[in-house]
Amino acid sequence: MVVHKKKYISGDLLKFKSDPLVIKAINLLMCHGKRSKAEKILFQTFQALDKDYPGQSFRIFYSAVMASKQDIAVRLKPNPKKRRRKQSYNVYLPRLITPMCGLSLGIRSLIKASRERSQSSFSPLWESLSQELFQASQNKGGVVAERYRVNKLAISNKRRVHFATRR
Repeated sequence: MVVHKKKYISGDLLKFKSDPLVIKAINLLMCHGKRSKAEKILFQTFQALDKDYPGQSFRIFYSAVMASKQDIAVRLKPNPKKRRRKQSYNVYLPRLITPMCGLSLGIRSLIKASRERSQSSFSPLWESLSQELFQASQNKGGVVAERYRVNKLAISNKRRVHFATRR
């Protein structure tokens, strides 16, 4: 008879599974329907954060997501079809985002930055995700800088905000 050893996850990580923000992160981390792999990556990230900063992994996750959450988005205004003179510059239209969409964009930017970091440094995804989460929780790193850059671009183009209304 073969006995399989089962990996037990501590009780703290099991209660994280019921948190809506963790579920959202798992869904955004998931590729090709591989939910168990996404859960494993996220829980290894929590364990790595817990090893370095005992008892603070969930707080670091929440503060990182809130620091990378976006409130304003910027899109390019489409060029007119036929005009005699063309605009030589891009027109950016700022628009407000719903809070849930802002959280999704923040988590997506964290995951994208961690994937780029893991590909460039040949480290596992969970390790680079834990580093990105820690940097974002301290309001540092590329994700937070990108958020501030988008906000600055939206503020500089706020006089054009009346173009962005939908009818």
